[in-house]
Amino acid sequence: MIDYAGSGVVHLTGGVAGLVGTIMVGPRTGRFENPEAFAGHNYALVAIGVLILWFGWYGFNCGSTLAFDGQVASKVAVTTTLSPSAACLTGMLVQYP
Repeated sequence: MIDYAGSGVVHLTGGVAGLVGTIMVGPRTGRFENPEAFAGHNYALVAIGVLILWFGWYGFNCGSTLAFDGQVASKVAVTTTLSPSAACLTGMLVQYP
């Protein structure tokens, strides 16, 4: 396995920073006492944001192979497609059992 563009270090650092920030801030006031007050988000804007982010991933992930030789770039593109798809399905299964 090749770690293109140092993604292991980048994601580990971001994950630890996010965890520390979450622990420091704590839960939102009233989140567990009155969950109806915290309505869902705008699904159309969420979908547009995901599509824009996903499009950027193709440029970064496939571009970071440093060569479009076909085999490597195609494997990176397939992984870029399947990984968020699996995450989306997992999120839907967890949210709507």
